[in-house]
Amino acid sequence: MKEALVRYLVCPDCREALRLTVFSSDHQEIEEGELLCSSCSTVFPIVKGIPRFVPSDAYVKNFSFQWNTHRTTQVDSLAGHSESLTTFQTKTGLSGSELTGKLVLDVGVGTGRFMEVANQLGAEVIGIDLSFAVDAAYTNMGRRAGVHLVQADVFRLPFRSETFDVIYSIGVLHHTPDTNKAFAGLPPLLKHAGIVAIWVYVDAGEYSKRLDRVRAIASRIPRFPLYGVCWVAVPLLHVMARIPGFRGLAMHIPVSNQGRGITWDVLDTFDAYSPRYQWKHSEPEVIGWFKDANLEEIKVLSFPVSLRGRKP
Repeated sequence: MKEALVRYLVCPDCREALRLTVFSSDHQEIEEGELLCSSCSTVFPIVKGIPRFVPSDAYVKNFSFQWNTHRTTQVDSLAGHSESLTTFQTKTGLSGSELTGKLVLDVGVGTGRFMEVANQLGAEVIGIDLSFAVDAAYTNMGRRAGVHLVQADVFRLPFRSETFDVIYSIGVLHHTPDTNKAFAGLPPLLKHAGIVAIWVYVDAGEYSKRLDRVRAIASRIPRFPLYGVCWVAVPLLHVMARIPGFRGLAMHIPVSNQGRGITWDVLDTFDAYSPRYQWKHSEPEVIGWFKDANLEEIKVLSFPVSLRGRKP
């Protein structure tokens, strides 16, 4: 943790300032310490370079496992591709001119793949995640200039109102107990004229129904056996989908097949079947959220369901 992060943080409960105590540091990062609320005296530990505002990873243990297992798979600089840059641009519509010199919040940072993009485009980025994916993100990105990691709950974010120039969340809010409520907490954190951009899962008709039927069973399987099943099922179903007579059967168990390699497909398939929560939403529904938040310049992007808007 960089000492500069403290000026952006408050107690998530009483919204008061926090006092930093450093136990160990290497003059670049605070490795161990604590943040004490000046009002309610709650102590939030700094562990392995990350301030922790939650006691556990609650309902997202699958993501803690997933992103520490696949720490580098989707990170452009570590995997030698530009998939994250392309996805970021497609699903947020954010340009370098909107990010350079801005303070940005990445909601659901995962391994830091999109944080890297925003930071390279000139932003100072704070990434939050409820899961222990923050540890993977810290290993990947934590020591870069202008990058901060925080383990926190989207429903109890430790930031003052009107702190950020830009907030984005790509493929995360629908994995919370209430997607709309999770989104509603973000616009108040924007400065005036700030931008919020999100991507949430779309209801894809029959495909979504097939996926949800399988997920109803798969999500009850412990994460380690389920991950092993994915390594067997994904390549098998890829083969079956190419064989007449087996193609129809394979279609009833949707698995990722994006042409990015078997590791990526196993990761995406596990990602589809392991979460406790996985809501789907329509474009009109999400537009309604943006309007309820009094956002302006609401723009529907090309990839469903991706939207962005600006705070007046």
